[in-house]
Amino acid sequence: MIQINTKLVFALLFLALFTKSNAQNDCTDAIVACGNSAFTGITVTGIGIQELSDQTNTCSSQENNAIWLKIAIKKGGTLGFLLLPESADINEDFDFFIFGPNATCNALGQSIRCSTTNPRASNQSNNYTGMNENETDTSEGPGPNGNSFVKWLTVSDGDTYFLVIDRPIGYSNFSLQWTGTATFNDAPEIKIPISTTLNMNQCDTDGVADFSTTFDLTKNTSIIIGNQDDVIVTYHTELNDAIVNINPILNPRSFVNSSNPQTIYTRITNSKTDCFSTSEFTIDTTQTISFPVTESYICDDATDGDDTNGKAIFDLNKVTSEVFKNQDTSTYTINYYLSQSDADANHNELPQFFHNTTAHQQDIYIKAYSNELCPATARIKLHVNPLPQKIEASLIQCDTGLNPDGISTFNLSEANSSLTNNLQNLAVDFFLNHNDAINNTNPFPTTFVNTINPQTIVAKVTNTATGCYRFNNLTLKVNLIPEQTYPLKPVCDDDGLEDGIHVFDLNEANIPIANTQTIAYYLNSTDALLEQNAIKNPQNFINQTTSNQILYARVEDKNDCFGISPIELKVDKLPQIEITSAAIVCSNLPALFVPINAGILEGLPEDYTYIWSKNGTVLPEQTAYSIDINTEGNYTVEVLNSAGCSKVRTIAVTPSNVAEIKSVNITEMADINTVTVNVTGSGKYEYSLDNPLGPFQNSNFFTNVTAGIHDIFVNDKNGCGTISKTMAVIGLPKIFTPNNDGYNDYWSVKGTNATFNAKSIIYIFDRYGKLLKQITPKSQGWDGTFNGIPLPTDDYWYTVKLEDGREVKGHFSLKR
Repeated sequence: MIQINTKLVFALLFLALFTKSNAQNDCTDAIVACGNSAFTGITVTGIGIQELSDQTNTCSSQENNAIWLKIAIKKGGTLGFLLLPESADINEDFDFFIFGPNATCNALGQSIRCSTTNPRASNQSNNYTGMNENETDTSEGPGPNGNSFVKWLTVSDGDTYFLVIDRPIGYSNFSLQWTGTATFNDAPEIKIPISTTLNMNQCDTDGVADFSTTFDLTKNTSIIIGNQDDVIVTYHTELNDAIVNINPILNPRSFVNSSNPQTIYTRITNSKTDCFSTSEFTIDTTQTISFPVTESYICDDATDGDDTNGKAIFDLNKVTSEVFKNQDTSTYTINYYLSQSDADANHNELPQFFHNTTAHQQDIYIKAYSNELCPATARIKLHVNPLPQKIEASLIQCDTGLNPDGISTFNLSEANSSLTNNLQNLAVDFFLNHNDAINNTNPFPTTFVNTINPQTIVAKVTNTATGCYRFNNLTLKVNLIPEQTYPLKPVCDDDGLEDGIHVFDLNEANIPIANTQTIAYYLNSTDALLEQNAIKNPQNFINQTTSNQILYARVEDKNDCFGISPIELKVDKLPQIEITSAAIVCSNLPALFVPINAGILEGLPEDYTYIWSKNGTVLPEQTAYSIDINTEGNYTVEVLNSAGCSKVRTIAVTPSNVAEIKSVNITEMADINTVTVNVTGSGKYEYSLDNPLGPFQNSNFFTNVTAGIHDIFVNDKNGCGTISKTMAVIGLPKIFTPNNDGYNDYWSVKGTNATFNAKSIIYIFDRYGKLLKQITPKSQGWDGTFNGIPLPTDDYWYTVKLEDGREVKGHFSLKR
């Protein structure tokens, strides 16, 4: 028994949202206070069923955030407590209510002690509350009433009470310190024998490497109970669940851990007093040794005298490195066995060097031990991979030129197909001798120049999938073949570009080959020797060097060089001429001939041959560089150079002739006189007024033409002649000055004379209509007199009746 006056701490912590499943906030699920109870980690808040009312307490309050405790008195005496909030904040407000003695949840009755004093409202210096021997009141509150403490209880043997602790304001947790002389029933004890532990450790043997496996927690039940009677053991994953006795692990015999390590909480409860104790232990999963790789491969060898029988010697230490991917296994004990049963019995351990007894593939068993990991076994498949096929191959190369010496350049990769038998997963490296090949030093590039003829080198043929290799011999031989050049027929650069580039059919070189031979073409002799970069379309090869290029043809006889021959390509230039031109002949002058020529731009006329044609018909008598013509037509001349390459020049010859004046349109007797000349003809014409030598104008229209007689000249620009016409522009002068100075002494109608408008009649009147003079175009004009007497300065009127029927009237001024 433990006396209350030992001030046993009963820690009740409000931490988070409480749900009905936590249940300690209802009377029926009240936590039993026992003599050696020490509670921590309780998660409670809120209320379950509202069980406080005006009928059950005298302090005017109800449950807000409550916890119910059941107090069973073993030996009577005085009973008090001190409630200490974890937070010193004066706003944290705790109330309490006590029902009993021997009340039931269905019949609580009135509380016999209660305090609902608010520490802030009552100006307390702290927020403590409880029952003690100094107080005299049994209830206090609410709000500012009281000092947060009431008188403690005097209890008897076997009494039971309910203590309800409520927190109406705040969030703090709290603890209880019991005071007085009364004692509680003792809680069950969990006494773990010395050198015994509740902690469990198991190997993760379920086949999934996740540090999770099945535990039988009930193995700890007998240890926890010991020799106690009337107790019940439950297991929980949360401490709060163990304290309030909720959510027990339903099947503790088959519990699968959810973390590693994981803490398990156990509760032992006295079935008569409901007193309980809690404890905890850990469960831990140890990983089983795993084997990342379960297969090992080596290559067949000749240690048993046969490198093709699928049997070889395995170094099991190397197998171990492969199985564990070179990880540190220094803390492991590792053995190999022929069977699982031998591994289980640790019987007939295999030696380090194991010669497989089953060809190509055999199973053995590995067993590994470790102080930190659980032991394990696994089946290991041993594979013996075959070596590449034994093949002797040769390459025959050509040595051409003026002085062949048997030394040539080889493309060693040409032997790959023979050395690998055309298998795609084989790679070949070349070495001068077996020592270099064995040590994998000084490998050759694929291009190799022999030093003697013939010469044997070593080919290392490796299976790229397995890494297995074999050394085969490759014999290099050089055929000495005199060089012969095969020129292709030159071509003219007539593909439209004239850039020295043309298409060739290389097969037209007509290099002789036998039925067993093949031919390929290359840009240079090195490619031909090494059989690399062959021309892919020899029937349509376009030369890459302007005008001239040398290619090389290689003749093969069963992959042996039979000969290498140069092929000459030549692109001849075309004549450089003016392609088109034009000329004109005068159809009105058949005796006039004009020259046309072939338009040579390079060289001399005598360097070429000429074929002339007119309108598609060859002119056989015309073979000169230049010819004379006098008729229109489409003339062509084909110009051929010494290489037989030709180009055609076209000369369009068109006719021209002298113009024919059809009409002349005249605007006259106006402020601005104009003349328009209308002509016909096939020439190109220009026009001049009164000047047969020009200047000429391209327009047939003249403006500001003075009144009078004029000559019009029309000239053919192509040199086929000039034509003229005389015409008259009639004009009526506005003024004349008959003062005998020889200038403007007579008034007459301009553009009339004995030839033009000769029958016209001119009448002159004074301002009163008196006829003063009648004249004709044949006369000199009016001299300003009437009957020989000079008339004064004045305006005079005229009437002109032109020969063509027009009549014009007006006036002019006489000035003296």
